[in-house]
Amino acid sequence: MQVIRSFVREVVQAYKQKDKNAICDLISLDSSSERVEQLSKVLYDMTEASIRSTVAADCESLDAPRPLKDLITNYLIFTIASCLDTSVLADVYELLSTCYGSFLGLYTAFDAQWLTPLLMNISYSLVDWATLADKENPNAKELKVSDAAAKHLSRAFNIVISDKTSNDLKDSKKMALYYLANLTFRVYFKIQSTRLLPTMIANISKAGVKLEQYPMSQQVAHRYYLGRYSLYQLDLRSTERHLAFAFRNCPPQDPHDQQANIVTYNNARLCLIYLIAARLCIGIFPSQQLLQAYDLEIYFSTLARAIKLGDLGLLDNHLDNPQLMSWFVEKEIYFLLKEKLRVLCWRSLIRRVWLLGAGQPRVDLNLLVSVVQLLTKDTSFDIWDVECITGSLLDQGYIRGYIHSEKKILVVSKTNSFPPVHSVEVAEEYA
Repeated sequence: MQVIRSFVREVVQAYKQKDKNAICDLISLDSSSERVEQLSKVLYDMTEASIRSTVAADCESLDAPRPLKDLITNYLIFTIASCLDTSVLADVYELLSTCYGSFLGLYTAFDAQWLTPLLMNISYSLVDWATLADKENPNAKELKVSDAAAKHLSRAFNIVISDKTSNDLKDSKKMALYYLANLTFRVYFKIQSTRLLPTMIANISKAGVKLEQYPMSQQVAHRYYLGRYSLYQLDLRSTERHLAFAFRNCPPQDPHDQQANIVTYNNARLCLIYLIAARLCIGIFPSQQLLQAYDLEIYFSTLARAIKLGDLGLLDNHLDNPQLMSWFVEKEIYFLLKEKLRVLCWRSLIRRVWLLGAGQPRVDLNLLVSVVQLLTKDTSFDIWDVECITGSLLDQGYIRGYIHSEKKILVVSKTNSFPPVHSVEVAEEYA
């Protein structure tokens, strides 16, 4: 009991002194920390009613505000539940959710910006516990716990973005702006609610702060999520720009911290997966050395070769390989690659047939039909299919020239007949 009373006294003291380091140390959400272990040993022998009465009595004697009393009470109840192996994860999340609500009651005060580090800590734990709770019920059609967490984060985000107390970022609630945005983006992608992202992105742009003012780790995370969202929108140029920044600025390996190196490697690899997917679609190929370094050769090396050769059969066989296909689908890039890379394969194939004619300005479309049937082993392709596809490539700017329909030939321009893919601005690149 004395340990709990001492804890309450320390928290109230830290709050009144606005000691952000002390209160973050006290309201710890790390179940392995020494302080949490000490608290949990005492809490094992207390009922919820006794916890509430003890905290209420001490807070009243210390003249603590009610939101602080609620935060301490709900934190202690969450702490004991989080340390029990028998606890249902969804129930533990609900307790942390209540604790989060209590904290936001404190954080809405106009002078509560000093609590921003604690807001970031609790927000991170909220998302982590929501993830664990959803994994506990893997057959559920909806990730209801994560959805609830997103609503809490949205409320905190609105508090932060509306802060007008200071023009100095380090003394403003807006210091948590991108941290909360990144956590919210993470949840939105998980629950597949990307339709909510444009509103948040627009609000951030009006907040009067620049991403460059924030720690590089937050910049990298934010540009990663912007890249992912741009990929959903088929804005490949923006995707490439955001993800290239994220990958380039991932922290270097630390020879003294193997655990951190694993996290760094996995984060860089995740950025690279979507960066390569976007770059392949605009005709930029990864080096074999890079693919090997991040164990991605099995997925992307064959795709790059198929595009360069114009081998439609190789492309389809690789993407539709059951094991590889499941990976592409899991990463949500299968349909993007299937659609976009097929276009580039057709361009390369027509160019190779053109080169076979010693660079003459004519390509026999009937010859092209025969080549396509041979590569795809699909005899259903006919001259009309080839003419339509070739016409589409001309329209999009991948080939310069025109089709002579009567003679069934493609007449290409004498100069720059096949512009580099990365230089072609496709008119309808957006979904």
